[in-house]
Amino acid sequence: MSVAKGVAVGMEIGGGQATVALIDHNGCVRERCVAKTLRGRPAIATLDPYLRAIDTMLQHAREQEMEVLGIGVSIPGSVDSPARRPLQVPILPSLNNFPLGDLLESRYHLPSQVHTDVDAAVLGEHRFGAGKTHQRLLFLTVNAVVGASLAIDGQLEHPGRQYVGHVCHVPIASTGPRCSCGKCGCINTLISIEAVKRMIQRALRRGEETTLTQRFLNREVFSHQLLAEEAARGDNLALRVYRELARWIVEAITRYIGLFEPNVFILGGGVLYGGDLLLAQIRTLIHDRPPSPLWEMIEVVPACLGSDVALIGSIAPFALL
Repeated sequence: MSVAKGVAVGMEIGGGQATVALIDHNGCVRERCVAKTLRGRPAIATLDPYLRAIDTMLQHAREQEMEVLGIGVSIPGSVDSPARRPLQVPILPSLNNFPLGDLLESRYHLPSQVHTDVDAAVLGEHRFGAGKTHQRLLFLTVNAVVGASLAIDGQLEHPGRQYVGHVCHVPIASTGPRCSCGKCGCINTLISIEAVKRMIQRALRRGEETTLTQRFLNREVFSHQLLAEEAARGDNLALRVYRELARWIVEAITRYIGLFEPNVFILGGGVLYGGDLLLAQIRTLIHDRPPSPLWEMIEVVPACLGSDVALIGSIAPFALL
């Protein structure tokens, strides 16, 4: 953005709400609002709260005499990037194949971009975060679904659809829990939040002592944050779960290094509540591996942009204007 007060509108669509923001050329959120996600409605009705939120942001930009250079959208699903339309949005099927980019451009007379959440994330980390000084970035996000994205010289690369996007069925082990696809060892069955829940449930059925039991008796909902809190207090089960997560994340890194030879492997998502504990275990496991030129070239780092990574990354193409 060449103008001092230049901004772009970023929108991240989520399960419960969408966040819409004005973001400047440094990746700083200048203003934001949220819009409720309406499920089970036709596409236009689904989009209506989001569009009204964009209207609000554009009005604020006019009042502050900001120049708006474009609109970027991050969605949880798959995208036809050249056509700027969602292909499949599991939480909002009415948006499948909807010409979202065309709608935004005709309504607002601004250029638009539509990315998957994980693609937006890697663009954000390349432009504003942990990948600024690296040529080849691999971003892995670990939440309910595992996602991966590769960027080379700031451009998205899709060398094999099995390995980028929502990568639930990438094999990283020869054994393990059986996946919905019928195979064993798929990445989602080993490191997603559902996989972590199953680890803990198996331990509780075996009668293992853990402070997590009291948290569940207090009707707290399991989350990565809850697990991290108990690990920080020294709970043996929570610490063992992190050791298992580290083990399988390193196996995933091994697979992706062999495929794409990234310079930096950026880890994002709810799993980062484990913070230094998880990263230290990952780095220890990497250090203990047999020496290899590919491993010596790579850094494993946490995402810098936190929970706003996809929101901020959605406007990364406009930050270069």
